Amino acid sequence: MKKINQKDRKWEPAAHEDPKDPGVWKKVIVRRDEVDPLSKLMMVNVCRVPVGKAHKAHAHQTMEEYFYFMEGHGEMKIDNKAVEVGAGDRIICPAKGVHQIRNIGDVELKYICFGVALD
Repeated sequence: MKKINQKDRKWEPAAHEDPKDPGVWKKVIVRRDEVDPLSKLMMVNVCRVPVGKAHKAHAHQTMEEYFYFMEGHGEMKIDNKAVEVGAGDRIICPAKGVHQIRNIGDVELKYICFGVALD
């Protein structure tokens, strides 16, 4: 058993972001190398999108991603279909789905996401 407190992990730009001006910040809750090698869990992150920002549109070829929105108001786009999201909403993005999240509210948009490998 290994205990990790989130105050010991730092906020960092997501891998798909410009590190000088990221649209989304993540704090890793679970890293791939912390789980059983046979697990399909790739990561669990808590994320925040500043007011007026959006993360870069991208896709994962072999990973499905699950998003649970906790605070704020935003828009999530998957393959050019957009829906508004807020606290309590859950969205599943299929592998290969080009997705982007934009903060359209007046406070930070916060969510948890986790990825699961398909193969």
